[in-house]
Amino acid sequence: MALALSAGIGGLAAASPLIPDDPYFAISWHAATMELPQAWSYSRGSVGVVVAVVDTGVIPTEPDLQGRVLPPLSVFGPAGPADEDYRHGTWVASALSMGINNGIGGVGVGQFSILPVQATIGDVTKPEWIADGIRLAADHGARVINVSLHALTYGRIDEAAQYARSKGALTFIAAGNDNMEISMPAYDNLIFVSGTDRHDHRWGADPGSTSGSTYGPFVDLSAPAQSIVVADSIDPNLPHHYGLISGTSFAAPLAAGAAALAWSINPNLTADQVESMLYNTALDLGKPGWDKEFGWGRVNAGAIAIAAAATVPEPAALPIFASLTLCLLVRRRCRS
Repeated sequence: MALALSAGIGGLAAASPLIPDDPYFAISWHAATMELPQAWSYSRGSVGVVVAVVDTGVIPTEPDLQGRVLPPLSVFGPAGPADEDYRHGTWVASALSMGINNGIGGVGVGQFSILPVQATIGDVTKPEWIADGIRLAADHGARVINVSLHALTYGRIDEAAQYARSKGALTFIAAGNDNMEISMPAYDNLIFVSGTDRHDHRWGADPGSTSGSTYGPFVDLSAPAQSIVVADSIDPNLPHHYGLISGTSFAAPLAAGAAALAWSINPNLTADQVESMLYNTALDLGKPGWDKEFGWGRVNAGAIAIAAAATVPEPAALPIFASLTLCLLVRRRCRS
């Protein structure tokens, strides 16, 4: 059957939105909220885009990730097998990059290459370990780096993210699950992601909630964090190898995946361009413009795909798009 093509933007045409055959797509509410089916009409992701998961490690035999998990790295020396007792990194990687339309499990944001970078001992980490993991990921070709780990201080981590940006990569980091405001300032090179619920409210804002998203002046973006489908073929309590989990640990990779989709559509985009696309296409929630609960808004992958496609223009349009990109870059400096 031929695909029905809609009018394209720039040099690309989009097919009809993809409704995949993955059995748990129906309960993956965040996919529709983020307009992933629309984004997949442009790209389901590229294995040429390397996304690093700086975490506990990733189990390479996870069926919904198989064939796309690169040899692991570790900040502690040669990497051994992923720790099957601490599978947080596998859950994060699955939310980000489970197979799409492959007939099993749930869906990720896109089908990217996953680079596991171990930066924990058991469930313990330190800022310097996270920073070393970011640098290691950047040195091994990651375009997108996800950190779903908590730290007490972020200065050293931001310096590592600046190094990664100098090599063309963006670093995403989970805002935390304390369900309260903290006064931590914004960082120039870390993209902090807070969590939203099914109703596009801050996750945890409803009366009686005992857990929820941390927020404050440091937040840049928001993404779904409530009841996200993840893969776990090790847990004996999950006979079908998938479960639902909440936390900003899963909001961050959903935002990171949107960036990776942009690079899948146009690998020539710069880190600054992709960051600007994320902020300018996000759905504005809360107070108009940037705010401390949602940052620039909740990530919209469908709009990201359209924006990325718009950077693949006919040659005569190149000066127009260059000017547009220059204008978009200003927004990063306009918080209030």
